[in-house]
Amino acid sequence: MTDHPERKPGNRPRIGPIDGDPVTSHPDLGKLSPQQRALRLAVIQEFKAKKVKKYVEKQVQYINANTRIAEGIKFLFDEEGRPPPNMPMEDIVAERRHIEYEIRWFEAILDELRNRLVRVKEIEEHALDLLAERFAREHKDE
Repeated sequence: MTDHPERKPGNRPRIGPIDGDPVTSHPDLGKLSPQQRALRLAVIQEFKAKKVKKYVEKQVQYINANTRIAEGIKFLFDEEGRPPPNMPMEDIVAERRHIEYEIRWFEAILDELRNRLVRVKEIEEHALDLLAERFAREHKDE
C-alpha cells in the first residue's frame, strides 16, 4: 500500500517550501520567492472572493424569494396601493410591520456587503502596492 515501507504512516516529508505548522495562519514566508508569495496571495484572494460570491448568491436567492412573495400579495391592493375596503385593520398592520422588517433586513444585508466590499478593496490595494514595490525593487537592482 505504501511506496516506502520503512517510513511510518503520517511522517512523510514536506512538499512545500514553508516551514512550521501548516495549520497556522502565520507561516514563515521568508523562504518563498517573490513569485511564490504573489501566487500565495492570489490564491488567498481567490478563496476569499469565492467565499463572498457564494454568500452573495445565497442572499440573492433570499431576495428573489421575497420579491416573488411581494408579487404574490399585490392582488390584495388596487392599482394605487390601497387595500380593499373590507380588509381587517389587523391584517393591514401586520403586513406593514412585515414589510418594514424586510426593508430593515435588506438594509442590513446591503450594509454588510458594502463593508465587505470596502475590506476587499483595501486588501486589493495593499496587495497591488506590495507587488508594485517588489517590481520596482527588482527592476532597480537590475
